[in-house]
Formats: sequence, C-alpha cells, structure tokens
Amino acid sequence: MADENLSKGLVDAAFNKKEAEEADKIKEENKANEGDIITFKRDGQQLEAVVTSTNPANSVVCDLTIMEDFHEHNFDFEKTVVAHKNYTIKKRSKK
Repeated sequence: MADENLSKGLVDAAFNKKEAEEADKIKEENKANEGDIITFKRDGQQLEAVVTSTNPANSVVCDLTIMEDFHEHNFDFEKTVVAHKNYTIKKRSKK
C-alpha cells in the first residue's frame, strides 16, 4: 500500500509539474520580435524599450534609450533582458 501511494504521488507530482510548465509557456504569436516596442515593470517603474534581439526560449534583449525620459532614470545600462512572460507588446515593427 505504501509503494502504491508513493507511486501515485510521483505520478501526480510529474503531472502537476508538466501542467505548470505548459501554463508558463508563452504562445509564439505573443512573443516580441526585433524592432517591436514592449512595456514592462522594473522596480515599480513602467518602462518602454525596443527589442534588439530575441531568445525564442525565454527572453528578449531590449534597448531602453527610446524612452523620452531615459536620462532621468539614471540607469547604469542602456539595454536589459526581459522574460517573455514579463512584458506586453505595445507596438509591432513593420518588418
């Protein structure tokens, strides 16, 4: 009986993990491409950036200097990496 419960628990855990992974996946049509403008929150601030490169698996690299108030933020960087699940697409590029 204990082996049966252990086995059922392992199957349930594997199933739950697979469900969570599927839920975390972002649909391809919702991923940004190079040239798209995205918005995201970082340290409580709403930021905007243009995508300069993509990693289809999990993230984009984007350039923050398109923001009119970029210099007012006093960032130590001009580019940053954002996970697909952490941004929204504001405007698609015309490419």
